[in-house]
Amino acid sequence: MVKIIFEVSEDFINEQASEETISAKMKAAEGQEAFKVIIDMIGFKQLKKEVDKGTKEFVVTPDKLDEKSLKIYNGEIGEICVLAAFSETDNKPEEKEAE
Repeated sequence: MVKIIFEVSEDFINEQASEETISAKMKAAEGQEAFKVIIDMIGFKQLKKEVDKGTKEFVVTPDKLDEKSLKIYNGEIGEICVLAAFSETDNKPEEKEAE
């Protein structure tokens, strides 16, 4: 098993779930972008509800997901893996080759 851990501040979740942020994003969105804003809105609002209840850790594994959520997981996991890989290498000085 490989664990990929993302940390998100409560302030970020609250900001992304706020009506002002959602409204601004919807006004700026075009075409398919509007659909993504709606999906993000649903996600951040649901996450905010859980955080407000006191939940601070969310473990996402395929065996915990229903068929609809598994489709989302399968559609996003590649990008998550890319972020995980780059988080270990981005903004680090390259090692100089031994001469």
